[in-house]
Amino acid sequence: MVAFFIFLLHAFAFVYGFFSRKKAGGLNEGLLAVAFMGIVFAVGWTISTMLTNLLFTPELFIKWYYQQTNSYFFRILRQEISRDTISLLILTFGELGFYYLYLGGETPKRDDNAAASGKDPGERPA
Repeated sequence: MVAFFIFLLHAFAFVYGFFSRKKAGGLNEGLLAVAFMGIVFAVGWTISTMLTNLLFTPELFIKWYYQQTNSYFFRILRQEISRDTISLLILTFGELGFYYLYLGGETPKRDDNAAASGKDPGERPA
């Protein structure tokens, strides 16, 4: 369930990235943003999985899963938290900062009238 929620959060981020970049630069810019975010997701998940496999050994998870507990919360948490879920959480927190800088920055608005009139878009009116 946690992994599904993380994937759903990424899907919303992809949609937001597409529409925010499409509004600023057109359809091609939106599609490039989604492709870039997909590459960052795939490479980031691979790197975070490698780090998680190094940090969380199988012996640690054997202790975690087979430790006696009376808490219902910890029993549910054991079912939901795995190395893949931890790597997705690490990836998500890393992407939050990265996408904040990538998508949160000020993007120049596209001026279709300047292109049609032949004027330089950076030129200020007199």
